[in-house]
Amino acid sequence: MTKKAEKDQPAYPIGSVDKALRLVVLVAGHPAGVRLGDATAALGVAPSTAHRLLQMLVHHGFARQDPETKAYHPGETMERLANPRERVRQLARPILTSLVEEFGETVHLSVLDGASALTVVSVESPHLLRVGNREGHAQPAVRSGMGRVLLSGLDDAVRREMIAAEEVDADRLAAHLREVEEKGYLLQHGEMEPGVSALAVPVRGVSGTVEYAIGVTFPTGRVAEQQVPRLVRSLKASAAQLEDELRR
Repeated sequence: MTKKAEKDQPAYPIGSVDKALRLVVLVAGHPAGVRLGDATAALGVAPSTAHRLLQMLVHHGFARQDPETKAYHPGETMERLANPRERVRQLARPILTSLVEEFGETVHLSVLDGASALTVVSVESPHLLRVGNREGHAQPAVRSGMGRVLLSGLDDAVRREMIAAEEVDADRLAAHLREVEEKGYLLQHGEMEPGVSALAVPVRGVSGTVEYAIGVTFPTGRVAEQQVPRLVRSLKASAAQLEDELRR
């Protein structure tokens, strides 16, 4: 232990907590895997104690054990803490999957990333002719349906700056932003890609600000006008479900 570590050590350390946290750091720092012997040596404890601590990490998702090599690797909880969007992906995917099962069209979850709408989750339609998986794909927020939903939560000054950076129909964009505010959803046809329509709704945080957008994208004309109200209701219900999950 370094002199600084000794100096910064709490006045009343709890040995079991100290060992568990050191083990978390050990597993996090070795993605290739930590074996029981490695944990025993690093903590200076008996193999039985190291094994119990590792099992507790597995229980809470901080580690997972490879059934073949028996080595311990970073688990889902650790990955979620390292990447906050991972929790959103895990919570959103089954919700989006239910929408695909209900309507048969591709569904996405997007977040504002600078001036772009970044798709963090996509669940594809089962149709041969479909909008593909856009996970990890970014589009100019001022042009895409989900991007415009995300922009509806920004200050006017910030939006004007984004609009100025892109050649976009400002009147059409303003109409879309009003549509989100008044109706709680946005429907656009072929404005981002010819022949592709998008219907999107906001997902709001605790403060009421728009944090994400859920959108269904489909070949223009495949969703009839009379189907739109039911699709809107389902999208809004899914957004509300995700909002509840994120607040827990």
